Amino acid sequence: MADEMERQLPRGVVVSRRHGAPPWGVSAGEPPSLHVVVQGSFFLAQDGARVVGLEPGDVVLLGAGQRGAAPREHSLRCVAPPSGAVGAPAELLSATYAAEPDGALAGLAPVVHLPAGEVRRAQGLSAVVSLLRAALAEPSVEQERLARSLLDPLLAYTLHCHGRARDGSAARAFDRRVARALQLIQEKPAARWTIEALARAAGLSRAAFARRFVAELGVPPLRYVAELRMQRAAELLAEGDRSLASVAAEVGYDSEFAFSRAFKRHTGEAPGAFRRRSRSQGAPSRVPPVRAVA
Repeated sequence: MADEMERQLPRGVVVSRRHGAPPWGVSAGEPPSLHVVVQGSFFLAQDGARVVGLEPGDVVLLGAGQRGAAPREHSLRCVAPPSGAVGAPAELLSATYAAEPDGALAGLAPVVHLPAGEVRRAQGLSAVVSLLRAALAEPSVEQERLARSLLDPLLAYTLHCHGRARDGSAARAFDRRVARALQLIQEKPAARWTIEALARAAGLSRAAFARRFVAELGVPPLRYVAELRMQRAAELLAEGDRSLASVAAEVGYDSEFAFSRAFKRHTGEAPGAFRRRSRSQGAPSRVPPVRAVA
């Protein structure tokens, strides 16, 4: 079994630590590559368009994608703090791997995003990330050698964590009261949800619900609602000819203007431009994923 895994895993070839005051950005390089946000807010861009937002503790894995597919240009960009605010240095750990057509990344989604909450629950992955960060913080030949030795377990634990979330084994250990609120959000994303209403549905106090939700999902409740709405909106825009006003109402916005402003803030482009680009590419453009309830 160990020998089989050894053959399947691509070999790590490059590892790096980048840090500095935002804003700045870096090319994600040729996939497959893996990136860990240590500090600061980032977003992953694909061919210049925002794909997914990343917060401290998040891990994103860029797979090799489908065979024969046109190559995509990926970059990671840290977000500048609000005007007048003092931003702490952003920090990003990155590793690239030698692509192997029949290896562990074959058939993997082009972008795999593991929120911080899932990473924290995966003790092995959290431990490897901590060791890698420590090794890269002290530049030397010995520390670089140590960092390179961690690339295989880093990828192995990431794939294991992703597999558990995908097959539902992680969901079975999910907090049932948080899951109850999530089910309501996913059934009625357009409802005027408040933290108080969701907490009542979960049978928890407002503060306890907010803490548990962030611990499980890695994002606050109302941010999750916003991301789910944007994901539903992107699907409606890419798949049909409904008016923007109709799409806005479907995902809980009172006006086309409010929806357009929220969509552009979330994805980096206006709904109309998103629809045109999605159709020209022949598939819906990606927006930040949200976790489903099993």
